[in-house]
Amino acid sequence: MVAVRLLDELGRLTADRSTRLLDVTVIGEEPHRPYNRLLLSEVIADRADLGRLTLPTATDSSGMTVRVLRGVTATDVDRDRCVVRCDDGSEHPYDTVVLATGAAARRPLTDSDERAGQVRVLRTIDDCRELLAACSYPRRVTVVGGGLLGLEIACGLASRGADVHVLHRGGHVLDRQLPASAADIARAALAAAGVQVVTDAELHRLQHDGDRITAVRLRDGREIPTDVVVASVGVAPRTELARAAGLPVRAGVVVTDELRSPGDPQVAAIGDCAEPQSGCSGLLAPGWAQADLLARQLAGCAVSDVPASSAGTGQVVKLKAVGVDVVAIGDGPEPPAEARTVTLSDPAHRRHVQVSVLGDRVVAACCVGAKRVAADLTAAYERRTPLPDDPAVLLLDGLPNSVVPLTGDPTTMPAATTVCRCNGVTKKDIVDAHVAGARDLVAVSARTRATTGCGGCREVVCGLLEWMDDVNPTKDVPQPKHSRNDPGNIHSVASSLIDKEISR
Repeated sequence: MVAVRLLDELGRLTADRSTRLLDVTVIGEEPHRPYNRLLLSEVIADRADLGRLTLPTATDSSGMTVRVLRGVTATDVDRDRCVVRCDDGSEHPYDTVVLATGAAARRPLTDSDERAGQVRVLRTIDDCRELLAACSYPRRVTVVGGGLLGLEIACGLASRGADVHVLHRGGHVLDRQLPASAADIARAALAAAGVQVVTDAELHRLQHDGDRITAVRLRDGREIPTDVVVASVGVAPRTELARAAGLPVRAGVVVTDELRSPGDPQVAAIGDCAEPQSGCSGLLAPGWAQADLLARQLAGCAVSDVPASSAGTGQVVKLKAVGVDVVAIGDGPEPPAEARTVTLSDPAHRRHVQVSVLGDRVVAACCVGAKRVAADLTAAYERRTPLPDDPAVLLLDGLPNSVVPLTGDPTTMPAATTVCRCNGVTKKDIVDAHVAGARDLVAVSARTRATTGCGGCREVVCGLLEWMDDVNPTKDVPQPKHSRNDPGNIHSVASSLIDKEISR
């Protein structure tokens, strides 16, 4: 996804050049078109189709030619000759080689365990297809890892009828995002969604009957019957090419502030495989910011010539799990010591809200089972909106005067309302794209980048497009027959979706 962002930004920066300046070759080992990895768990939950995950494809511009080699693996970076060698025998010369190799899913068993390969992961489209096939009928599934992705996988499989257990090494799930009190409520919500959580659990070995997995055994001796094991215990930067080329590598490929290797300025690295001075974040927004910065360098633009990336406007984490709503705001599970913190805990209704205020600003919050409050607090945090004197007011119905008006009429929605958090796309951006001729979701995504991040804004964007079809019709082109179930067209979205979704 970071490589796609780099190509997209290069295309935008070179679109008005009169001569071709950049000759770009993309080498990718997967045979698929670029896709949104963040939405694979939505496919597991049967809330998205694999065909809808495709991202806009980079094309030639007046200042750039692009050649994409799919299903081809780069095997060696020959720094002496400045060529990249591939497994098909081809060689590709470079002035700059960009490593955007991402990260590989970690597995909880060591390589010495002969059964480690039977543990499934969710990192690629092929992983997703294999997992769906393995759980094509009700099965006993054990998910190792109680973080965001692990819980999304678990809830998705439970919604398909699987009997799901989650093993988590920590004392409570989402321990990087939630305090223990909020995690207890989340655990109850998970149980109601059909997911049983086992904490303080470390996988020791798999039990088998022939080639069939029958149980997982924990280090403390407990055994849990299971048919399928899925690992969600983090990722490891893919550094093989850089290491083999003799470049500095720690956890990731070491890069300077300019995203170049200190061992060779002709080699750059971005995304999950890169390790700048701030460390490997594992998040998409920093990777997008790196792609934007490197694109400006490669296109010969001064940093001040192009606005800084708008990807992400704060540390806001949302769990996209079937039946469980969790939003965490801030830098960690515990509230800042200097802030004033108020809490509402309602275990009977599986609801927990905690907000920390410093002065008249939200600085941290966590919300379990409280969508409306979470939406208002997120908007207040990102926009630094002044708050009421008593922060306890925030725990009940959200802000007395919501900073993002929830309305069923797009006409009354402010033009500056942020529709896509990941890319900072506003209602005005969507309207302008429609007026300029972007009449469907694919065209709007290519023009504005809306929906190319977490995907949470998709239905809202579709609702705005449907509204614009009415207020800005095209006389010469028949309007599409919108169908909620047809991924090829924009959805027919009632105004109530805007009421529910726009503040996200």
